[in-house]
Amino acid sequence: MAYRVELTKSAETDLEELYLWVVARAPNQGARWFNGLEKTILTLDRYPERCPLAPESFDPEHPVRVLHYGRARSLYRILFWIDSAERIVNVLNVRRGARHTGRPAGPPR
Repeated sequence: MAYRVELTKSAETDLEELYLWVVARAPNQGARWFNGLEKTILTLDRYPERCPLAPESFDPEHPVRVLHYGRARSLYRILFWIDSAERIVNVLNVRRGARHTGRPAGPPR
């Protein structure tokens, strides 16, 4: 049975900002790259447990996992947690791999 993939407000904001940034720098390739990112996020509907725990995961009741997208110089990290009872994958943030914000990742309260 598939999971439902949902984006938090923070993840939606991350994606909106990322889309504008990518398309401004590469109008022809940016949209295609971004569509690939969205498709990658949607793959979380099947076997989200395949992804490792994120280093910023701190809540044992809601362990945060990470799915990577891109290559070394343009690696993005999709942070999410799984609600197994409801069969929902909650995407928390989409962060650039090199960016360290110091924000702990965890489910919204």
